[in-house]
Amino acid sequence: MIQLTPNDLPVGHPLPWSLLDGEGNLVLGSGNIIPDARDLALVFRHGTVCRDEGGDDAADVLRPNPGPLGLQVGTLLHVKLDGAATRAAASRLIGFIEHGLFVTWPQLGGRDLPLQAGDSVLLRGFSGHAIHSFTSTITAVCRSPFRYLVLSAPEREHAMPVRKAARVPTRLAAYLAEPGDDDGIDRSVPRLSLLSDLSTGGALVQTTSPAPAPGSRVRLRFNLRTASLDSEVVIDGWVRAAPSGAAGDDAEFPAFGVAFDVLAERELTLLQCYIYEQLLATTRMPVQPAAVAAV
Repeated sequence: MIQLTPNDLPVGHPLPWSLLDGEGNLVLGSGNIIPDARDLALVFRHGTVCRDEGGDDAADVLRPNPGPLGLQVGTLLHVKLDGAATRAAASRLIGFIEHGLFVTWPQLGGRDLPLQAGDSVLLRGFSGHAIHSFTSTITAVCRSPFRYLVLSAPEREHAMPVRKAARVPTRLAAYLAEPGDDDGIDRSVPRLSLLSDLSTGGALVQTTSPAPAPGSRVRLRFNLRTASLDSEVVIDGWVRAAPSGAAGDDAEFPAFGVAFDVLAERELTLLQCYIYEQLLATTRMPVQPAAVAAV
């Protein structure tokens, strides 16, 4: 068996192998998710954690196979007509066969994207390791028992690897305050700030007033829009000095970093969804000239 450390396990993502104790007994099966750092600490609390040297063949047989490009059923997809300059609509992968995909009808702003059989669409999805861009042709439009599309096998595939602690540039307004006791009441009057960089571990913050001293406790309240739904997020953290060159070293609006406390499952999930949606929206497929693509 191979002994593991906490750094070996992908928090928030499916485990690639089963976790075993020092005697080889199962602790947690492959494919399960360790939600956050506190759960990770609990797994290691009472002894060593290992994995089998030969992988997890038995579990792989039982676990559902991923679909094309490693995309799992339920994966959020961004969809738009191939070549269109409009915003992408949101869809979900609901199934697959050897030569095709089944996806929910793409919606943008609560409205169905106008599509028909024969249309070529551009799709983007996150496999857990990379953002995958590809094109497919709509082979069938189905309306029963609900509206969904049947797509051809992916073509013109392109993958952009995503590092585990992905950060995205943002322009999110947030209210910054000094957190109070466990009653949830802030000690100071919240003031408006701007998040210009965001990850599940922290954010780069700009304010109109002097930056808090490094080591200070702060609370951020802001809204995230994921899957067209707005959700308020409240996160506590510690002030850190901003890296050199952050936000242009703006003297009028000072910038500083905030390192988040261990996130609750809800906040972690919302942040991950938001970050992945931003990555999906900004990933670009390399342009292939028609003459080259036809060769």
